[in-house]
Amino acid sequence: MIIYVKPDIKATDLIRQFNEIYPFLRLEIYHRGEEMSDAAHDCLLCDIVHRKAVESFAISPEMKVSEVENMFWENMGIQISIFRKSGKTWLESSFTNYWSLERQNNLGKDMNDFMKIEPQKIRV
Repeated sequence: MIIYVKPDIKATDLIRQFNEIYPFLRLEIYHRGEEMSDAAHDCLLCDIVHRKAVESFAISPEMKVSEVENMFWENMGIQISIFRKSGKTWLESSFTNYWSLERQNNLGKDMNDFMKIEPQKIRV
């Protein structure tokens, strides 16, 4: 599924869309170098852009994490990070940013499934 990123979309709507498609990934948006507060997520992307000329773009499952991050920066001047769920924590995908969103999400799902497995008791 493709996500269309436009300047007139609310940050909350974009994050919600991203999370519906990639439930084991988390998109974080930064404004002025700091993670946006929950209250600020209600604003439109065009309200936080760092460029006068803003271009819309699309995000697809086969795109690499680094490509998505670069598209936000080059098309809107917005810094983002993508995190992958690993058990109960979220890991920044900096070491695996050359993997596709789909692959990152699948790894998060596999890790989550693995963590839910009950350890086997050893019988003596």
